[in-house]
Amino acid sequence: MKKILISCLLTAVIVTAALVIEAGYFIGNYCVHFGLERGTAENPQEPPRAYALLMPPEARHFDKPNYASENWNIESEDGIYLAATHFKPERATDKWVIVAHGYGCTQQNSYYIAEHYLSMGYHVLTPDLRASGLSGGRYLTLGYRESEDIVLWAKRVAELYPQAKIVLHGVSMGAATVMMAAGREDLPPEVVAAVEDCGYTNADELIAMQMENSFGLPAFPAMNLLNWRCEKVAGFNLHDAAPIDAVRHARVPILFIHGTKDTLVPPNMAEQLYAAANAPKKELLMIPGAVHAAASQADQQTYFRTIRKFVKPYMEE
Repeated sequence: MKKILISCLLTAVIVTAALVIEAGYFIGNYCVHFGLERGTAENPQEPPRAYALLMPPEARHFDKPNYASENWNIESEDGIYLAATHFKPERATDKWVIVAHGYGCTQQNSYYIAEHYLSMGYHVLTPDLRASGLSGGRYLTLGYRESEDIVLWAKRVAELYPQAKIVLHGVSMGAATVMMAAGREDLPPEVVAAVEDCGYTNADELIAMQMENSFGLPAFPAMNLLNWRCEKVAGFNLHDAAPIDAVRHARVPILFIHGTKDTLVPPNMAEQLYAAANAPKKELLMIPGAVHAAASQADQQTYFRTIRKFVKPYMEE
């Protein structure tokens, strides 16, 4: 009888463990496909479902800057086709900015900011980050692999325009991308400053917070399941997307910008990033009343005036 009971208990434990693993597999898979995978049978360029639910196609129209432009493309280090648009200012200049868009967006979301830099006399490069817009790739990596791609874009600018002085400007996930690029050892010397707008400290912390606040799911074991499938399916760990670690090794000055009413990425993350940054120069601008990714519209004058003042010394050297 004792052997039978032990056998039954072991069987129950094994079956329970198998059910937990299977449930974890499906939960993790669902989260990865819902939040990081782009494309549908009807539209391979459709953003991840998490973004598509918030932003329907009819709301994704942005006016293209009325400046001369040309299409650029490069290949990522892992063989993905990357697309961008180069906008040319009215007068010849060595000033450049690469604008990185946010999660689920395309380079079109960068047009508003691009327009202002063009009016300031900059060349502007607006890439479609991997798994976005016209660029290839199936999964977003929340700034991790995207930072490698931004470095490649900066190298392409430097190759074609050796006298270029380049600013990196990113919003939301694009801000995370820019911060991680700023800490990379292979960042070309032509990059002289970075502007990050409403970026997060790290993807793992942000998603755990949103899971708890928005869905009532505990960070454990939900994040463990998500990370497990993230590594298997998308080829990266959420811990890899950690701008707060990157800014500790920043190679260029960084301007941190955040809205005080941001409910997606809490304003205190900007304060943490600023405190952690070991950049040659750093500055923190909080825009009162601005919600997520809207600081440039909430107070356009302060936003772009602060940027001009911050980058001016490095553009004139």
